[in-house]
Amino acid sequence: MTEDKDLSYFLNKNTGFIKINRPPHNFFDEDLIKRIADYLEILGKEYSCRSIILYSEGKNFCAGADFSRSNFIKGENIYENLYKQALRIFRTSKPIIAIVQGAAIGGGLGLALSADFRITCKEAKFSANFGKLGFHQGFGTSVTLPKTIGDQKAKFMLLTSKRLNGIEAYEIGLADIITNKNLLMKKAIELAEEINTSGPLGIRSIRKTINEGIADEIQKIVKIEAYEQNKLRNTKDFKEGIKASIERREPNFTGK
Repeated sequence: MTEDKDLSYFLNKNTGFIKINRPPHNFFDEDLIKRIADYLEILGKEYSCRSIILYSEGKNFCAGADFSRSNFIKGENIYENLYKQALRIFRTSKPIIAIVQGAAIGGGLGLALSADFRITCKEAKFSANFGKLGFHQGFGTSVTLPKTIGDQKAKFMLLTSKRLNGIEAYEIGLADIITNKNLLMKKAIELAEEINTSGPLGIRSIRKTINEGIADEIQKIVKIEAYEQNKLRNTKDFKEGIKASIERREPNFTGK
């Protein structure tokens, strides 16, 4: 196992495991996304690795970026740099299964959507909460969310910032498998092993065809997402959205 305080990975037979270890919320930053991409590329080159399980320690899968940190509000080019690393995740060669045991919020939802499959439980929460922050979606969510659940449902999630529990997420196709919380890893391993029994060359070929053009589409869209985010980052509404989020209250937007 390769492990540090924030991230670890190992290979067991034909399944790779990547664990995010920033409990309880597992907020990400550019460095964490870069290292997830690094580990995916390492496992992608492992001949014996046929699938990868992405999971996290603690209450939530990933609550997105930590906007209480000043560099997420004031830093220049942070979104462009972050999304260049995120793009590497979408270009990985092996099937990815994400375990969503708690909140997958904002950019955390974007990270969950970078996986081929999501396994969840009723306690989970899924939200594209960018609007509640006076912000614009990122992490390629403009592409991945509509592709996963359809344009209309994606528009509903993005324009309302509504939180869906695991059951609701499963019902609209945002999650592929729903199970008891204590069985999440078991079900993920079962799915990985089912994938692993197929011919690895065939699986890579099938996945490449199905995903054809998605990474290129995301590469184009993240530039637009980053532009919109950088523009909105300087507004009073964004500052109010962040303040309200930290204070756990409804924001008072003025459209400025």
